[in-house]
Amino acid sequence: MTTNPEVPNPLPSKTKVRRYLFALVLSGLAVYLFLPRLAAMGHAFRVISNLRIPFVVLSISAQVLSYLGSGYLLRSAVKLAGGPISTIDGALMTAGANSVGTLGGGVLGTAAMTYHWLRNRGINAGAAGLGGWLPIFLNDTALAILSLAGLILIIHLKKSSGVLVADFTLVFLILSAVLATVILCLLYREKLSLVAVAFARFVAKVRHKPLAHAKIEAAVGYLLDRWDALLSGGWRRPAVGAILNTGFDLLTLGFLFLASGYHANAAVLVAGYGIPQLLGKFTVILGGIGVVEGSMVGLYRLLGAPKAATIIVVLAYRLFSFWIPTLVGIALIPYLDVPSTSFRRTGA
Repeated sequence: MTTNPEVPNPLPSKTKVRRYLFALVLSGLAVYLFLPRLAAMGHAFRVISNLRIPFVVLSISAQVLSYLGSGYLLRSAVKLAGGPISTIDGALMTAGANSVGTLGGGVLGTAAMTYHWLRNRGINAGAAGLGGWLPIFLNDTALAILSLAGLILIIHLKKSSGVLVADFTLVFLILSAVLATVILCLLYREKLSLVAVAFARFVAKVRHKPLAHAKIEAAVGYLLDRWDALLSGGWRRPAVGAILNTGFDLLTLGFLFLASGYHANAAVLVAGYGIPQLLGKFTVILGGIGVVEGSMVGLYRLLGAPKAATIIVVLAYRLFSFWIPTLVGIALIPYLDVPSTSFRRTGA
């Protein structure tokens, strides 16, 4: 297998992968064994046996469309710099990169793997860098907006708690700091290259490798050019991709509630969705396991959803949106890690 000499392969070692997978499975088993005990088992089994299959099928379909939305987002981001990939290939790379992030790479691992796979397929450094970071930023922004809307609704219903407000405030401050950093980089772009070179010098010293000064300045120039393209109107299609990704993911949850026989109106659905997802992204636990499930069940119960149905719906939602995509993404890594001249480059 050949790799791009410019970027070290950010995959964890096999030992770390096994350890992370073991922790992932144990955490998942703990969640899936513990949460159903919160409801009467007989009632929970009745909910499962009475699930409406057509709505379950619609839920699975919505999750597939959510990943196609993420593929369209990656395709749109890369296309700003003339790097053609298809929507389907973008979705596959998103699934694989998210799995790497779940296994311990975090946001850096997700962005680095997306960059690595795009570069392996001939996409220039600027487009690959934008493809690595822009989807993460836009998806988290969409979640932050939904979380803010949900928090406002919860406060309006007088069902909020100090802990909930504090958790959301902390996450929102982190996102605001990231946005402020991006704005400062754009306003003081002449300083960005100096900062990038200083950081790269530190990394090169740690790795005992020479500093590729010219390549770093060229990559920063590419990145700034792409941001200029975004600000001049190129952000619209990537933003649509982020909306599709988040919107269909929310529909996955909505269809599962309908499958259980409970009709959650749009306001309640949004109120219980955004905050748990955002909190899960900022925890050290792999994939936010336990944090997302527990806080989502708690919020929907607070908003009046029946206990047994809520637990089954949330567990099924996490199965469709997290567990299955994570396992599929891990299986896709060998395919994505092999450079291929026959990689589909036409837009889908």
